[in-house]
Amino acid sequence: MTTQRSLSAGADAVLEVKDLVVRFGRVDAVRGISFSLRAGERVGLVGESGSGKSVTALSMMRLTERATTSGRITLDGTDLLTLSERRMRAVRGARIAMVYQDPMSSLNPVHTIGRQIVEAITIHQKVGRREARDRAVALLTEVGVKRPVERLDAYPHQFSGGMRQRVVIAMALAGSPDVLVADEPTTALDVTTQARIMELLETISVEHRTAVLLITHDLGVAAGFCEKIHVMQRGVIVESAPVDELYRQPTHPYTKGLLGAVVDLDTDFTKPIPTMPEGDDTADIGASGDRSPAIVTDRVAGEPAPDAADLIRVESLVKSFALGRDTVHAVDDVSFTIKKGQTFGLVGESGSGKSTVSRCLLGLTPVDSGHMQFDSIDLHDLHRARMRPLRRRMQMVFQDPFAALNRRHSVLQLVTAPLAAHHIGTRPERHETAVRTLALVGLGPEFHQRLPRELSGGQCQRVAIARALVLEPEFLILDEAVSALDVSLQAQVLNLLRDLQLRLGLTYLFVSHDLGVVRYMCSDIAVMQSGRIVEQGSRAELFANPQQEYTRSLLAAVPIADPAVERRRHMQNAADTQPHVQADMQQIE
Repeated sequence: MTTQRSLSAGADAVLEVKDLVVRFGRVDAVRGISFSLRAGERVGLVGESGSGKSVTALSMMRLTERATTSGRITLDGTDLLTLSERRMRAVRGARIAMVYQDPMSSLNPVHTIGRQIVEAITIHQKVGRREARDRAVALLTEVGVKRPVERLDAYPHQFSGGMRQRVVIAMALAGSPDVLVADEPTTALDVTTQARIMELLETISVEHRTAVLLITHDLGVAAGFCEKIHVMQRGVIVESAPVDELYRQPTHPYTKGLLGAVVDLDTDFTKPIPTMPEGDDTADIGASGDRSPAIVTDRVAGEPAPDAADLIRVESLVKSFALGRDTVHAVDDVSFTIKKGQTFGLVGESGSGKSTVSRCLLGLTPVDSGHMQFDSIDLHDLHRARMRPLRRRMQMVFQDPFAALNRRHSVLQLVTAPLAAHHIGTRPERHETAVRTLALVGLGPEFHQRLPRELSGGQCQRVAIARALVLEPEFLILDEAVSALDVSLQAQVLNLLRDLQLRLGLTYLFVSHDLGVVRYMCSDIAVMQSGRIVEQGSRAELFANPQQEYTRSLLAAVPIADPAVERRRHMQNAADTQPHVQADMQQIE
């Protein structure tokens, strides 16, 4: 049953969804949901992957191929489900526009940004090319792209992730839509870029009176942006309420579970994160009542023993890349040490050099200078033949498990493959080792023959972790390993990683832009900016008393799942920004 509090559609709803059902074959992806959007209103649709959020958004655009749809989707009194395809094409972009999670999926890599924005403008407006180009410059200016005239002639790959998302938003605004659907628009972005994109969307909503439907699994982002929230689970809206009421007093068990699984700067890092069942009989590792209980120990996961020896030593690491006539210093004089049994965090914005450091450590990217040691073995210029046996001892888990897994191979094949590649054991022995490792991450025999597409995001990441663990490594690099997961799935994987660390004595390099997660996982942290480590210290030192302005700005941008806190922060940010704006205006005058 849906819980609704203090919500009314009102006669001024620009868009209304009524009893929407979307069916793919025998599967009901959306089961009779209803909600509305008023002009200028910001509404959140939150829930885990598979809850029906994105299918709902695609249904509003009539883009659900091979689906049977019923109910009503009314835009200013017109039921979109009854329109012909020709008339619906006039609605897409002009009346309802969409911003997707991955901007590169919306941009053509072989065309300039200017050409793509101009095309979006001319589709919806009867204007000439010169006028459309002027409009494109105005749109880029509005969304905060610097040097817009110059950047019109750039290609998508020449923009950062945040700038690409701004370009996509500019394209969405080309038709001056009444409704803007933002489907996970900040999932892959670092915290400061995420904050800027959400501020931009809020400005658009206020200044243009554009209704915004935000689809997200990030309850911190929703808290700071939305006026009301609809919580979806398995195709149904289970709870709807104004944002303050929902966060202060959730009534549905699923909503309570989502809020309880949020990891932020206040989460108790000495305890497992409360989690909900992932479904499909998959148990969470490391939380109470699970199939495999957590290790009982006085030591907090991620903290090395007092007498632990160094496992990783990086000294004065330098890596540069040629970019045309320029040289980019991706890693510039980086040094740090990781002890055995420790989780060391590497944080910073996109492009700060975090992933390059990771690839250098594994020998995937050659270094220019500096020293890297693994268990006292110098890795710099190590011959490939000598590096191969070390790869068994050092493994990596990537951000996107679907991209990292061969979609044609079963779970058992995926986890057995590294053993075969290293010629370890006989075929029956490899099978036995793979089965044992899958059990360790909570995947029993019922999962062994499934393909990646038959697994949830959390289950796929468990397979990726099992594949890394099957060689019995001592050191794991976790490169944004949980950033793309829903809040409850993220909690399950974090609990799993901490529990495995205590069970197996693993050492982690945890690369992330999520400072709440880094605080929960890591005992020591290094902050990277433009290829350099600008601040480094223990968890207690860094979060209680950051010394660098850059670190303080990262911490200030971490979204908190509390609307009141987010409002106070927005007001403070506005107050801090106002003197700079006034100074800029005086200079212009």
